[in-house]
Amino acid sequence: MGIKVRRRARARWRGNVPDGVGEISLASGSLTAPYTLRSRTAEGVPAGTNPEELIGAGLAGCFAMSVANLLEEDGISDVVVDASAVVELVETNSGFSLSTITLTVYGSGAGLDRSRFAELADQAKRTCPVSRALAGTTIALTIGE
Repeated sequence: MGIKVRRRARARWRGNVPDGVGEISLASGSLTAPYTLRSRTAEGVPAGTNPEELIGAGLAGCFAMSVANLLEEDGISDVVVDASAVVELVETNSGFSLSTITLTVYGSGAGLDRSRFAELADQAKRTCPVSRALAGTTIALTIGE
């Protein structure tokens, strides 16, 4: 019936949560990165990644590819799509959660109409596989000028 692939990632944690350190790696070998509680919950921490950053990267990548595909299907050529994601991790009385992910997208292409671009970007936001996997999180969309 179609493509079925499995992607693998791994994480290992050592120590207690406040002082421990983890490592996230991708089976492809393209990323191995440390992470800590501080890299998850503090702003401006230079070393390490975190699951939220990786979720944002995954969503931005999936979304950008989906927008490009929809533009191409709509007859636009020379497509360039630049997408970014801001993932908000919030602590509530019931624990931590991802409250909102804000996607910002810029696009260009021969014959690109801004209103049609906005429609297709919204469609991609709703239908790309990573967006659908994150259905329990609010995903906002900003169209860049």
